[in-house]
Amino acid sequence: MQALSWSPMSGIMTKWAVLQEYQISDKDLDAAGTVSDDALARWVDAAREAYLDGCPTLLAAGREPGVALRHRTAALPGGALLGRPTDVVVTASVKEFRPASFTIAVRVRPGGGDREIPVNASCVVRLDDAATGEPRQLGNEIRDELIALEQSASYYN
Repeated sequence: MQALSWSPMSGIMTKWAVLQEYQISDKDLDAAGTVSDDALARWVDAAREAYLDGCPTLLAAGREPGVALRHRTAALPGGALLGRPTDVVVTASVKEFRPASFTIAVRVRPGGGDREIPVNASCVVRLDDAATGEPRQLGNEIRDELIALEQSASYYN
């Protein structure tokens, strides 16, 4: 699966499987009036969960006895990098698949404020042996499920 990326020369933008929009409220801002780290983390978590909701095979595997579905946010920038937007668009898609894990890329784009540059985060997801914590192989069925989701991606950000 080849990821498309935007550049001024190509005019191509990345397609995303999940898109969520948020109007900024006071609870999303820090004392300086910029987006708080908590708000950014909340939006990234919600995008990850929305993506995983589209993966019934993965979720079923994570409910099997002795298996734990685990995730961690591997890269989360500071919310202040988004400035003082009036709204944000949050998108998510899988950009890397490995035999025992995959990475969901999340992009948060501010709108209507003092900045236009998006910030990116990533979440690593895997199935672990609940007793040992060792990662389990995801297998072809889960890989195929992720590929199908990516092929149906229709949002741009």
